[in-house]
Amino acid sequence: MDVDQELTNLEDGIRRLKIEYEIFFNGGTSRMPFDLRWRVETLIKKYNDFGKMTFAQRFRYTTLVSKFHSYSDLWRRMIKSKEEGRPAFPTLPASDVDSPDQTQTSGDRVICQLICSDPELEAEKFQNLFKSLIEAKRECGEKPETVQFQSFKKYLAEKTSKLKDQFKCDSVCYIVSIESGKVKFTAKGGI
Repeated sequence: MDVDQELTNLEDGIRRLKIEYEIFFNGGTSRMPFDLRWRVETLIKKYNDFGKMTFAQRFRYTTLVSKFHSYSDLWRRMIKSKEEGRPAFPTLPASDVDSPDQTQTSGDRVICQLICSDPELEAEKFQNLFKSLIEAKRECGEKPETVQFQSFKKYLAEKTSKLKDQFKCDSVCYIVSIESGKVKFTAKGGI
């Protein structure tokens, strides 16, 4: 197999590994993708000292390795958070907060966090997010009966597509939280 084909396999492996970890962190499976990760790491090691690459191939290889190491660091932090019983995803600052060191009241907390890549294939995730939003609204004394699942799903599909285009990313993180006694629903692209 030539180097370009191997680099394409490496790129595909990293992409699939990212998806497998997203499935793991969102509760779709209880087992981390050790086998796939081992195959990706083996390919990285194989070409680490390979001297017969063109400049373009070396650049592509270095870019892929950097991407893999960034994801690995993120996965390591998420696993640590999960083991410590905290949410696997870091709490993201809301866009309307004046300062990041603003103190929170004791009732402030994240109810649900979800990473979405393809809204058409992730209907179950959206149902869980919708249920979390409804429960949070009830807890805060709001009337959630006005929110319908189909309109919520359509809104999220449009929002996901818009954020993925805007930030040139593969997925979007949605967060349902309670802040100052009110339900807050935020989204962040670039994941």
